[in-house]
Amino acid sequence: MCGRYTLFTNDEDSLMFRFLKQAGFSDMPEEIRPTDPAPIIALSDGKIRAKFAYWGFPSPADPSRPVINARSETASGKKFFRDALYERRCVIPATGFFEWSRETKLKYLFRSVDDDIFYMAGAYNEYGPVKKFVIFTREADDDMSDIHNRMPVIISSGRVREYLSEFDYFEKAFISAPPGLTRAAAGEMAE
Repeated sequence: MCGRYTLFTNDEDSLMFRFLKQAGFSDMPEEIRPTDPAPIIALSDGKIRAKFAYWGFPSPADPSRPVINARSETASGKKFFRDALYERRCVIPATGFFEWSRETKLKYLFRSVDDDIFYMAGAYNEYGPVKKFVIFTREADDDMSDIHNRMPVIISSGRVREYLSEFDYFEKAFISAPPGLTRAAAGEMAE
């Protein structure tokens, strides 16, 4: 599961800063929470573009509780996610994501071992003029399974275009091995 993530960007020359600027953001909170606005990256006229969207599809059962994640293993079989998955895939740039230990309730920050920025697989829908997105999750790997049983599907930077543009690639992305992750208790710096 993914319930919060980060977009640290103090460096005006960074790729993350350019994504934020292209999507129309001048400042971002330290943590992105459900229903917050955030940049997503999607195809627009064949070009990769950052866009402005809100995190969470409106739940048909309870509009006050948005659906923020979708299980990658079952999303294509659920009408609620199917059209977005096939027609409006996106990636959500992040510098880390948070997860809480099921047993101790401690908060951990997970970051990529290899890259400052990574991309979580997602899809978006349009509700009138407003775009809203979900993040796809998968079974947790060894780097985090002792903390939580789910984690975001992470797309490597070299596979973003493939995920966005190739109809069948999303299934490969959902079963591909995720990158190595570091973790630190919230408040500690991940090395």
